[in-house]
Amino acid sequence: MRKSLTLLHRWVGLLAGLVLALLGLTGSLMVWQASLDATLNPAWFRAPAQACPATGEPVAHTLALLAQHAPGARAQTVVAPREPGAAYQVWEARQAKTGWRTEHFIDPDCGRYLGSRERGALRLDAAHAVPLIYELHSHLLGGETGHVVAGVTALLFAGLTLTGLWLSWPRSASPRLKAWGQALRVRWQGPPARHWYELHRAAGLWLLPVALVVSLTGAALVFPNPTRDGVATVLPLQRLAKLPKAGETAGSAAPSLGPDAWVAAAQHEFPTARWSRLTLGGKGPVEVRLLQPGELRESTGYTRVRLDRQGRVLERYDPLAAPVGNRLVDSFFPLHSGEALGLAARLLWTVFGLLPATLLATGAWLWWRRGQRRAAQARSSLGDSITM
Repeated sequence: MRKSLTLLHRWVGLLAGLVLALLGLTGSLMVWQASLDATLNPAWFRAPAQACPATGEPVAHTLALLAQHAPGARAQTVVAPREPGAAYQVWEARQAKTGWRTEHFIDPDCGRYLGSRERGALRLDAAHAVPLIYELHSHLLGGETGHVVAGVTALLFAGLTLTGLWLSWPRSASPRLKAWGQALRVRWQGPPARHWYELHRAAGLWLLPVALVVSLTGAALVFPNPTRDGVATVLPLQRLAKLPKAGETAGSAAPSLGPDAWVAAAQHEFPTARWSRLTLGGKGPVEVRLLQPGELRESTGYTRVRLDRQGRVLERYDPLAAPVGNRLVDSFFPLHSGEALGLAARLLWTVFGLLPATLLATGAWLWWRRGQRRAAQARSSLGDSITM
């Protein structure tokens, strides 16, 4: 069994290693994606030096400016700025053919349309740098197929982590604690093959808990429906109903409220929360996402309020009072990104992103070294047989 696991560990690692290295290196950067994007594009994500007086209906003004400067744009989601005074974002739906999504940046207070970018486009400029890294990490620039490949690779990494643990488990007759101490350290003296092997083993063991958390949560994010179904078999889980189509909601013929009124109605349900996104459902119901104090996902939150166009609440979701199954599912993204555990976790997650590339490099070198040694032994045996 040990020999079979060794072969499995070696060949799966070598074959999936390049994708794992790419996911790890891009993941190290994605831990800081908001800060990186703001640094590269301050005009979009930072408040201007001379701020304009706040408008009374910022969302409505944002959508009006979008219609004025990008007449063909069809708004799907309005994203509130994280920093007061910064630009609002308006996302269009992903294009069916390319998988790209246009993002518009608008300052409603100053009445300015600041520009746009194509998320998913292979463009090497400041505007597209962080979205490009994100698309590499989540979709491998391959659309839905690349997304599935990334999820399967994450599962393979979890398997490599567990087989690596089994293969590294001390089996010597010496005291167990001493054997573990030897497995967790790297001795830089001696032949190169030994210290590269020890680096491969020790790096994997030291970062094993992070590897399991990141790989399993990453796979869960790629395959959300099977994950939710699996969680629901063992834990209580609240499921949000599908948004009804336009015309199916009672009283839908009544005059529609504006987007700022929808946001205000949602915030009335959760007075301590701030809204982060407004999703427009065509002519049907809308959804407002909010962030409450104490949520794990500190960037956008998971609190949701669904309303009809007249502002009546259809459904609400409170992650702080949700069943335990929902709390588990809601923890996957914040754990995967490191934001749930603070600055120390983000730093650790950043270092962890270097692990797959390290394991690939050391594993490939050891495999190459092993092949060279076997070839030398074969040549030596052939020479001895000829001499005889």
